[in-house]
Amino acid sequence: MKIQQALDWNKVSSELRTQLRTVPYNPDLHRMQANINSMVVELSRLEVECRRRPHDSRLVTRVEEINQAIDRLEKLILMAKLMR
Repeated sequence: MKIQQALDWNKVSSELRTQLRTVPYNPDLHRMQANINSMVVELSRLEVECRRRPHDSRLVTRVEEINQAIDRLEKLILMAKLMR
């Protein structure tokens, strides 16, 4: 799962929550999802700033960081499922 803009987060977040429900409760995984949510809020603010100015490379960098965090969380969820 990847996002292109902050609006894509709702769908990805819903899918991650569904995956998190399939593993035993792990507060670290839930905390990671909350941290990604905070990153998306920052991305949303940055997108608003970028609409006021020409293309900003910070936006691309932030999206890449969020996608990497989503990928890491998905892998950790998979590992938790395999360890059951």
